[in-house]
Amino acid sequence: MSSDSTPNLSILEIVQQCNSMPSADILISTGNYYRFLFDDSVIGIVSSADIAALETACSQQETSRYPVVFEFNHLEKTLRFSAALSNSESRSDAVAELLARMRAEDSWASLAKWRNELYPIYAPTGDTNRVVAMVERASSYNFGIRTYGVHINGIVSGSDGVQRMWVGKRAATKQTWPGYLDQIVAGGIGNGMGVRESVIKECYEEGGIPESISQGARAAGTIQYFTRSVLGLQPETQYVYDLELPLDFVPKPTDGEVEEFYLWTIDQVVDNVRRNLFKPNCALCIIDFLIRRGYLTPENEPDYIEIIQNIHSALPFPGPK
Repeated sequence: MSSDSTPNLSILEIVQQCNSMPSADILISTGNYYRFLFDDSVIGIVSSADIAALETACSQQETSRYPVVFEFNHLEKTLRFSAALSNSESRSDAVAELLARMRAEDSWASLAKWRNELYPIYAPTGDTNRVVAMVERASSYNFGIRTYGVHINGIVSGSDGVQRMWVGKRAATKQTWPGYLDQIVAGGIGNGMGVRESVIKECYEEGGIPESISQGARAAGTIQYFTRSVLGLQPETQYVYDLELPLDFVPKPTDGEVEEFYLWTIDQVVDNVRRNLFKPNCALCIIDFLIRRGYLTPENEPDYIEIIQNIHSALPFPGPK
């Protein structure tokens, strides 16, 4: 995490730290990545190194209930689920068994951060079964699948006319980005949960925000980016919500994921964004807020258009309908 002596970054530098990867087509053209296909549509992108580990694990599955999980085409550089796995349930069960073996053998570093949380891989538009398979969240980085989450901006409009934002500091025990700053509430969407349902759930679990308040959260669009972490690739869509909070409401850490909360003016929030103290995708959500609310404009930001392009990156992977 940056120190107080770290020079401020530009807003464009901040967003490009998160939206840091070229398009999937460009990555595939390098020859170092495989297309993860379903019905000839790209549902993910997998590095050659991860393919090698996956193929080794698959070759050891002879005694499994699912002896063939994936089909590899090294000439065309493609990965597919085995045709023998004919539905979402069989694919989910087969990949769960395989990933458990890979976790035990430390095949992918990401699996050391096992979440016991399932993420959906969506089928192409028009497919009758919208979910191809459910996979352990930690493996999403290796399969390069599109993931989804909700980020809620907690806003307070003071009697002094000054707008403030609640900011959370991530616990030091968090598996990713410990100690960094975050929205008041944010979380991934898994297990087939709906977007609004995820907002209500995360508000209560992370900030102690009751449904009587969180149901007032207003949808404010999405941000999209394609990034890489130490664990792998992450093309991601975040549903953004704004939640106006009562003046006397104080969020409380309830599930151990947040260390403490701060109520800051927008200027204080921007200062900490520019000091690179926010988790990267949280910084993007704040920058999106600044644009929507007129704090960041073409008149005061020379990189305005490029910033907007970087927080709404096109992602070619199928999504929920």
